[in-house]
Amino acid sequence: MKLAPAQAKALRALARNRSRAELKALFAAIRQNDDRALLAAIAPAKKAAKRKGDPLVRELEQTLKPLMAPSQEKADLLIEHIAKKHRRKLALRPRGLADAARQLRAKFTDAQISAGAKSLMAHLAKLYGDRETVV
Repeated sequence: MKLAPAQAKALRALARNRSRAELKALFAAIRQNDDRALLAAIAPAKKAAKRKGDPLVRELEQTLKPLMAPSQEKADLLIEHIAKKHRRKLALRPRGLADAARQLRAKFTDAQISAGAKSLMAHLAKLYGDRETVV
């Protein structure tokens, strides 16, 4: 049986850094297993499933979605509103909503943070909701 030039080249590439014993073991494994098992063995590993985000952060994003502002400004507004509502000084500088939720959790419960976001939206709707526009 004669090998085609492409097959010989593939075998030379396979044998490049392997000893004769390693090649014999590899050929034996190829003879013992079917194509499906061999292809599954050389397929790249599947990536781990992406972790679900924090439920509080998702809720805050949905609640504050009507605000047309970057995430950092939304987080600053939320912290400022919660500080006024609870009459506390909060020296927090978040980089976004996720960071704000993480920092606020040290001082408040998830229910308080969520209620603060809802009351912020109600407060902003009360202030700016019934504005008349000039056409």
